[in-house]
Amino acid sequence: MTRATLISDLWEPIQKYIGALNTRSMPAVHHYTSVKGALGILDSGQMWFTERAHLNDPSEISHGIDLAKSILCAKGRSYDATRLDDSTKRVFHDFRFFSASFIFEHDDLSQWRNYSDDGNGVVLSFKASAFNNPHIYISKIIPDNPTVIVCPMSYNPERLKQLIESIIKKWTGGDIEKLCDHLFMISSLFKGDCWKSENEYRFFVHQKRDQILKRECFKVRERNSNIVTYLEIPIQNWESTTDFPIYRICLGPAAPCGLDAELSDFIFAKGISISQDNIVRSTIPYRSVRQIF
Repeated sequence: MTRATLISDLWEPIQKYIGALNTRSMPAVHHYTSVKGALGILDSGQMWFTERAHLNDPSEISHGIDLAKSILCAKGRSYDATRLDDSTKRVFHDFRFFSASFIFEHDDLSQWRNYSDDGNGVVLSFKASAFNNPHIYISKIIPDNPTVIVCPMSYNPERLKQLIESIIKKWTGGDIEKLCDHLFMISSLFKGDCWKSENEYRFFVHQKRDQILKRECFKVRERNSNIVTYLEIPIQNWESTTDFPIYRICLGPAAPCGLDAELSDFIFAKGISISQDNIVRSTIPYRSVRQIF
């Protein structure tokens, strides 16, 4: 489920790692969002892929670089560690990495609270077929051979360290920006142990800045006086009547009464292929975080 824009020896450890993760069939996955977010997806048939600079956990960006610098220094290569540190901002500017997040569990209390408007939102459940041949599909939208990765996130810092060591071992000491970009790529597939309960699955799209910024799918929006960059990607099989990509909508445990009927009317009006029977409600007894204290 992957294809690299940078064909080099540095990609080999990443390719092997992703291949080992994806030995089983792609599962159905679930996207937690607010009612507003769900209506936006259902109305447009598109998903937002957020640029890595705007992820909830900014340490995802820097952790791999910090590990690599420590490994280089331990090997007596402090000059290369300094070069790597100096190249980080340039690579972060010149190579863009976007992702959309999904979860394996469709009715999880922590996900409702953190990503679905404190339990007032919904979960959209996606069929595995919505992710078939992702590189071929994304290449129709973003030409010039983007890197496309669909895989579960990992929460093992020791495994990340091993992979970074393998990438550094493959590096000949030449192009520092190529090393930096591959380190960004592999570290984006890992999160800290504290996030392990999320059991996250991500869809990544990576491309050079000068190629991706001119694509029609590249968008910007304002959030808290900051400009957030993202990709607006059509969902695969959206026009299909026999293999529609969303097979269930689950309402949050704190969702208001009547939301299922309102969603049903919206779906019917838009001609979306989801039946009333596939609009369900969470089975979790719920109390808002705000009510606990």
